[in-house]
Amino acid sequence: MSKEAIVRLNAKQLQFHQRATSNQADFTKEGRAYQSGFRMTFQGGRGSGKSRTLIHLLAESAFQLPRAKAGIAGLTYRQVQDIILSQSSSVFEEHGLHEYNTKTGFGHYVINRRPPEHWKSALNTIRTYDNCLVFANGYTAQFVSADREETIRGANFDQLYIDESATIKEPFFNKVLRPTVRANKHIYKDPRPGRKGFNHPLHWLIADFTSAPWLPQGNWIYNTEELQKTNPQKYFFLESTAYDNLEFLPGSFIEDQREACGDELSFNIEILNHRLTRIANGFYHALDTNRHTYSQGYGYQFDDVSRLYVHERTDYDPNKAVDTSWDFNAEFTSLIMAQDFNSEYRINDVLFVKTATESLVEKLCADFIAKYAGHKKRVMYVYGDNGANKKDAGRNKTYFGIIKAAFTKAGWTIIDKVQDAYPPYHVRYRVINSLLQETNTRLPKIRINETTCKPLLISLQNAPIDGTSYEKIKKSEQNKNLPQEFATHLSDCFDYLLFKKYSKYVAANGMREGGIVIR
Repeated sequence: MSKEAIVRLNAKQLQFHQRATSNQADFTKEGRAYQSGFRMTFQGGRGSGKSRTLIHLLAESAFQLPRAKAGIAGLTYRQVQDIILSQSSSVFEEHGLHEYNTKTGFGHYVINRRPPEHWKSALNTIRTYDNCLVFANGYTAQFVSADREETIRGANFDQLYIDESATIKEPFFNKVLRPTVRANKHIYKDPRPGRKGFNHPLHWLIADFTSAPWLPQGNWIYNTEELQKTNPQKYFFLESTAYDNLEFLPGSFIEDQREACGDELSFNIEILNHRLTRIANGFYHALDTNRHTYSQGYGYQFDDVSRLYVHERTDYDPNKAVDTSWDFNAEFTSLIMAQDFNSEYRINDVLFVKTATESLVEKLCADFIAKYAGHKKRVMYVYGDNGANKKDAGRNKTYFGIIKAAFTKAGWTIIDKVQDAYPPYHVRYRVINSLLQETNTRLPKIRINETTCKPLLISLQNAPIDGTSYEKIKKSEQNKNLPQEFATHLSDCFDYLLFKKYSKYVAANGMREGGIVIR
């Protein structure tokens, strides 16, 4: 490290960094030293310094573990690349490290390109450098993506860092990511006095960094907190908010973020790091966010000019017709989009409008048409609230008439699938939950994009039920303090679509048998 290097950490970041570099996770048994590896979680709100802490640990590891190979995992390559490309240079400069300049020959690391031939290489070789951060001493960080599982299997890492771990499913971490940390046993010795025969404290480190989970499948991140209580030598959990990082943030950051979030719930979770509480045994008792969601949404093509991966959605097919289901309210109008992929019926997008200079319906139509301007097969099957067949106040057209006119003008063919009337909620309850239970192998499996459809998932998970009548309780739609995308509107879109498409194939008899508890 150069004399000019000044590492800037707040108190929480420093605490996390020091626990990583000073841990004593290794243990002795019958006089023999065993390598174990330290497990850490940094759970912080937006602006708390999570990403900078991750990159500081990378820099420290680059000094301490020459020729080691780390994995940096995220839900997508794009997510990992954005962090490394947006913040790494400023953090690395604090450690006296600079990106290699091909013209001057000066520098210490390269990103997404082959390093100079005279640099050392990682002990575990790299097949391609298109997704790597490589240092001159051979320390290498390989970017890995949870939506490309096949690229991770068989990997051998000396360390593992995970960005936004709450977006990654626990089985993927346990079965795919965690087993990769196994490389170079006995190579990196602990330099501290009295620690002969032990592993370097940074070797076999697994550290994840995440904000509070919005979905219950992300609650596994708190396992580290529970494990720390019984084994603090091996586990460390830290919580932080932007208040812990104020010395490095603009003075108005907190209030600016309150305004940017737009509602108190999002502000409390994203900024203040509150944990989201959920109802138990709601209307959609058969919904399991581990089973009914998917994260694979992108294909990747490396661009040699920009040295970046170009991302293209793979869960959506521009050559297929689309299904949309609509719900209309005076202050919130919404839709969900879906496509049939034979064995899977994928709900792959959610759009909604809260304010507009024109009507909310017209604005939502315009937003969809603009977002899917490149769609090739412009055929849309329209489902939704049959109450929208009445005319909009002051207009000669119904809501669905407005939709048909707007999309027809944009070159779409509209096929009306709106049901004349829907049965009581208790019938819908039985049909929808029977469909989610996946007992009929002739029907496609319902799969929801957990990234683009997060508001829908929250709406479904927080829809209460009257335990006597099996009616969906819709009081959330009158709660002015709740973001309406999390109220029951989107769950109604879900009902309209699935009931119309599949109710004739699903037995509606039989009562509820148990349920899942979302903690």
